[in-house]
This record gives sequence, C-alpha cells and structure tokens, in this order.
Amino acid sequence: MAFVIESGIAPTSGGKRGRKPTEFPLEQMAVGDSFLIEMDDTTAKKTVESWRRKFLVAKKRFNEQFEGKFQTAVVEGGLRVWRTE
Repeated sequence: MAFVIESGIAPTSGGKRGRKPTEFPLEQMAVGDSFLIEMDDTTAKKTVESWRRKFLVAKKRFNEQFEGKFQTAVVEGGLRVWRTE
C-alpha cells in the first residue's frame, strides 16, 4: 500500500481528544453543602462508578486551584456529593 503525503488540508477536529469534562458546582459549595447526581437506577454499578470517575476528574481540576475535600455516597435517587472541608 502506498501513502500519498498531502499538505494544506486542515484537520477535521480541533485537535482535542476525549469528551468535555462534566461541570460540577464545586466552586460555589461551602463546607457542609451537597448536591445530588440523579440516577434512575443506583443498583447499576457501572453507572455509579462512571459518575464517580467523572466527579474525581472534576475534583482533581478543582484542587489544582483551590483546596477542598469531598465525600460521595449512593443514596436514594442517585449519588450525593458533600463538601467536607
């Protein structure tokens, strides 16, 4: 197979890979505040873990600029996130 090298063709994507990170309201939270990530089925382990991973990425980005500790727990209706410090 021969490949043809071409120039002057713009990339189709912006060069970024992956998805846009999920935005959580971490900056607006005070210690003791919480929010619920609503889920229809909290027994679906894959769904819960997927949301926990998304939250961990957001928490890591948050902690690069600010300080804070958070806790998560599966509750009726979804996954609840608390700011603890």
